[in-house]
Amino acid sequence: MSNTLWKFLDDTGTFVAKNPHRLSRLSFPLANEEGILSSISPTMHGDIKIDQYTFLTIPASTEDLHDSRYNRNFWIYIDGYSAWSAASGETDKSLVEAGMLWHKSIRVNKKIGLKAEFLNFVPVTNEPVELMTIELTNISDKTLKITPTAAVPIYGRSADRLRDHRHVSSLLNRIKLDRYGVIVTPTMSFDERGHKINSTSYFVLGYDSLGKPPIGSFPTLLEYSGEGGNLDKPESVLKNKKPRKDSEFSREGKEAIGALRFKTINLSPRKSVTYTILMGITKKERPERIFGRFDSREKVKAALTLNKKFWTEKINAIKLSTYDKDFDRWMRWVTLQPTLRKIFGCSFLPDFDYGRGGRGWRDLWQDLLTLLIINPKEARNNLVNNFGGVRTDGSNATIIGKNPGEFIPDRNNISRVWMDHGVWPFKTVNLYINQTGDTSILFEKVPYFESGRIDTVLNHILLEHKRPFTKIGRHGNFLLEGGDWNDGLDMAREKGESVAFTAGYAGNLTELTQLLEKINYKKEIAKELRRKADRVKKYIREKEWITVKSGHSFFNGYYDNNGKRVEGGHKNGVRMTLTGQVFPIMSGVATEEQAREAYRSAKRYLWDKNLRGFRLNTDFKETYPELGRAFSFAYGEKENGGFFSHMNVMFANALYKGGLAREGYEVLDSIYNMCMNTKLSKIYPGLPEYFNSDGRGMYHYLTGSASWFVLTVLTQVFGIRGDMGNLLIEPKLVKEQFEKSKIISIETYFAGRKIKINYINPHKLDYGKYTIKEISINGKPAAGMPIKRSLFLKLASKPSINTIDIPLIRLT
Repeated sequence: MSNTLWKFLDDTGTFVAKNPHRLSRLSFPLANEEGILSSISPTMHGDIKIDQYTFLTIPASTEDLHDSRYNRNFWIYIDGYSAWSAASGETDKSLVEAGMLWHKSIRVNKKIGLKAEFLNFVPVTNEPVELMTIELTNISDKTLKITPTAAVPIYGRSADRLRDHRHVSSLLNRIKLDRYGVIVTPTMSFDERGHKINSTSYFVLGYDSLGKPPIGSFPTLLEYSGEGGNLDKPESVLKNKKPRKDSEFSREGKEAIGALRFKTINLSPRKSVTYTILMGITKKERPERIFGRFDSREKVKAALTLNKKFWTEKINAIKLSTYDKDFDRWMRWVTLQPTLRKIFGCSFLPDFDYGRGGRGWRDLWQDLLTLLIINPKEARNNLVNNFGGVRTDGSNATIIGKNPGEFIPDRNNISRVWMDHGVWPFKTVNLYINQTGDTSILFEKVPYFESGRIDTVLNHILLEHKRPFTKIGRHGNFLLEGGDWNDGLDMAREKGESVAFTAGYAGNLTELTQLLEKINYKKEIAKELRRKADRVKKYIREKEWITVKSGHSFFNGYYDNNGKRVEGGHKNGVRMTLTGQVFPIMSGVATEEQAREAYRSAKRYLWDKNLRGFRLNTDFKETYPELGRAFSFAYGEKENGGFFSHMNVMFANALYKGGLAREGYEVLDSIYNMCMNTKLSKIYPGLPEYFNSDGRGMYHYLTGSASWFVLTVLTQVFGIRGDMGNLLIEPKLVKEQFEKSKIISIETYFAGRKIKINYINPHKLDYGKYTIKEISINGKPAAGMPIKRSLFLKLASKPSINTIDIPLIRLT
């Protein structure tokens, strides 16, 4: 493992990266929970928007981060030298220092004697604005005469207009020179399906160290760049031209830019000067009013302090203290990721250049796995609202809007059913009930999607599990339909079957039966569900367990559209999928020996010895139109044999759940090591959607694997989970985790109380070699397991931390 890119600076996860501008695809998210969605690179590329239809800057995908001329630029004209782009021009060295949703880029140009520090963040007070401060420092021994110009191109419209009526939509622009910068308010929102009068304004405003406004602006791209010039060679800067000064001046029908010229100053050696730029979008409030809340350095500093406090408290819901401080700090970023996906959806960071915003059905439920552990009360309302996306036939809406209970039938109006969608809601609700003991949620009344009917949450769940039994293939498994978790298996609608998620539904039915029995709900229904679950499990355990010539055995996960079994021996070599193993193990279909053998087979066929991780599938060595588009991708990319974090984490979860802690630890450790090997992964701290065959992390930040990683560490590795509202503690820690310390700890919340659990293992006993015989809470002995919820309710709440000490005693 070689982390050559960055290092942590503190326990909140703040990190510093050296010369990150040399990497082409790095970006970082900036956002608040209600307004602006931003991405930013070391060279200040990326974009700023609210949604698909409202971009301040031009939409940016990954390749634009290093190829585009559009960025948040800041030029300095130096008398006797010409000009320097402080954001993306020549630099001797650069640093990025970043923490919980703030980003600082430091760039040094020794030749001219300047250092520039860009600090960017989005206020957590939910103003629709990104704030940027630029501190220029003279690092030379002579006084520099400098003329600064901030330059942020204002795109100011829908992403759809990028290749559809780009020029025509610019004719709608009304560009106003404000005293502090440029405001663009198009007359209409251009859409041939129905144009609308526009009330949205886009603005770039700024001031200097003394709070004084720019001396003028260049409001259009042509005036700024000049005929024959461009954003990399702007004539207005290179020739130090005079800007427009009249605040009553306006332009119409042109491409706009917030090019703010500040007054020329003499900057003495070792002295600094600071400029502040506000970049925003407003639909309700005048830009000038928003500007007034950040119109001094003191106000911006206060906003940054509040920003750091807010996001740090957000991630403090789960905090580790193990022998590996880097892992503890890395987990802070993973803990943040479910919140990022709640904010961004799956479309608004550079890698995620698909869709039109919103999250998918599966994303909605899985992100809640972590959020409900952090704040069950808030999660309850979301859970209930989410069931409003279920139809009366047990299918569901596929896209979720930004508002609670807002659902969209299909992505891009393409009708498609993912057969796994019914699995996830119950898994999430069951976790909630076990964490809280609140079974009343099952009987909340919720409307069905696209129907006037109202029914209980429980009946919604039952319908979701009834539907697959009406869609059974000829081999006895549930039909694959438009795909399952693997979006790339999308071409086997008629005869394809998903053995993997047939197992997943069977596991759900078993757990649903157990829940109904605990609450004494209609025994005949519970009995019928158990009968169905047992029948399906027995079938898969016996009929879908296959052995190949090498002697290795594993589960077949799929049938293709010709009705042929996908996995097993083949003329192109053994075919195996990770998904096909995960769900039989997680659902309790696999016996313990089958689980062990499936893991051994995965090590044989899916483990990459060079990159040291598990691939999603073996190389089928051909396209496979009878199953899905995935096999037309290059092998090692995305759903065709990529190192998919989500399925790897669920593999670890399944192994831990089945008592195979050693194997589960190896899987989690492999994911972490691939992330930390930044020489190859080339990503900031956190978990990407997948790693490609180069070991590069792809589609960073917005991934359901983060929620599952946090859930697995908390409920399986540290063994802290609810049992009908009581606390069950069953750690599955291995001896390596006590390598440098006899005590490892985790802080989290339970029953509204902050708890810190210390596992004490002075003899470094391995899993299976220790037991728990005694527990103390705040120094007082506690009897029995699980620990009753009533005991926690008697403990001190905020701000105290209640300490639970657990010695791990040698098993005799």
